[in-house]
Amino acid sequence: MENKKPKFGIQNHSPNEVATALHSFSRDMQSYYKVTHGQLLSRLDEVNDEEELSCIKAELQNVNLRIEYFHVLNNAASIVDVVLHSPIMIEEVRDCTSKE
Repeated sequence: MENKKPKFGIQNHSPNEVATALHSFSRDMQSYYKVTHGQLLSRLDEVNDEEELSCIKAELQNVNLRIEYFHVLNNAASIVDVVLHSPIMIEEVRDCTSKE
């Protein structure tokens, strides 16, 4: 049985490019939801209607959950990005993405 080294499955992109893009995307999404969170908090001060206040609080819970998820993704993607850009991994990735 032949033991062949796996090739990266996404055409025209290296694992390094994908990791960097995912890291940037998750960081940007986390920032986006933090701004959204601030905007919702500002609206809380302006609202007197209980029903609208309840809706804003529900939106805040949803946004907080998304912030948490993108925070985790950002951290994980950051680790992957750093590791894949180490010298030994750059060499490994080059071997796994080279065309035969």
